[in-house]
Amino acid sequence: MAASSQFGFRSLISSTASCSKLISPRNPRSNTRARPFQTASHDLAFARPSTRTYSTAESSPSCSTSGFNTILPPIRYHIFQNPLPYTIGLRLQNELVAKRIEWKRKKGGGRGTGILTILKYLEHVPTYTTGRRDNSPNPDTLHPEEKKVQHVGAEFHITKRGGQVTYHGPGQLVGYPLFDLNAMEMPTRCYVDYLQSLLADYVRSKGIEGVVAPHPEGHVGIFASPTEKVGSIGIHLQHRITSHGFAMNITPEPLAWFDLVLACGLADVKAVSLHDLMVRSAVNDGVLPNPTPGVKDVASELVQRFSEKFSRPLLDLRERSRNKGAKVYREMIGRAEDEAKQFNVEAGGWPSEPDLSRQRELGS
Repeated sequence: MAASSQFGFRSLISSTASCSKLISPRNPRSNTRARPFQTASHDLAFARPSTRTYSTAESSPSCSTSGFNTILPPIRYHIFQNPLPYTIGLRLQNELVAKRIEWKRKKGGGRGTGILTILKYLEHVPTYTTGRRDNSPNPDTLHPEEKKVQHVGAEFHITKRGGQVTYHGPGQLVGYPLFDLNAMEMPTRCYVDYLQSLLADYVRSKGIEGVVAPHPEGHVGIFASPTEKVGSIGIHLQHRITSHGFAMNITPEPLAWFDLVLACGLADVKAVSLHDLMVRSAVNDGVLPNPTPGVKDVASELVQRFSEKFSRPLLDLRERSRNKGAKVYREMIGRAEDEAKQFNVEAGGWPSEPDLSRQRELGS
């Protein structure tokens, strides 16, 4: 049964969501396994914990925009029109990063300030991912969390990123910024801080009070309260080029999937959606809730916020230009969109909620 989706598709995030205070090391090796389709995905390692965290209500002392290079070309963005299967989305991201590094090397290995930068917005088809440190001791046995979600209608991918089990699917916005932090003269810590504060401020702009980012105990992410998480952040760096990024639950659709696993290993934290937070806030204020945004609406609204936060204009990748890089990226993304569309047609869509009938039959 096909699920309703603001995009008509679902793409990760690919594992963009991090369940920890981590950033990935450079040059991870590909070594993953996926079920039920047994398709290989690439390594998504997240790095060592930072020794200090900062509240995103105010950026860390050294993370001022005035200290970074903002004299850079516009950021190109693209909003996908179909949900991406995990493997297609991850392969595309790796190809885009590889092309970005290739262009940078051709410019002499410098900062590459004239090289195209891109921001992708998408959804995934139902997918669970977990990190390398959360693997089963025996590679021939199922991961404990994977056992919980067999036959429910979602893929399960074991990657080499850090962190524990999380979910990506329709109703959740995933953002993949491919930024050159060297060209931006931005420390990694500040980049994570920028993403976190940008998303937290967006949630607050919807009238949500009590938003904390990071968690009081230092967990990276966007929390509506110490026990409710609405957004996750997880990045990977290669030659100072970022990949992966963030995931935010927009509609209630992802929540039933999250309930089947111990997401991010946080037993006392439940996933929550922006929709539910907005409705609850309106009820508490004694007013009728405004129409809540869909995934595509949020993606469009975040375009301007990225422009303001990073002090750079954002241009739609679909707009024609003389930039050869934009043409190359359009072609790569177009192929991925066509492949995802064909995959979804052949698969007959994706479930809008977990199918628990098989688990009941097995008595699980």
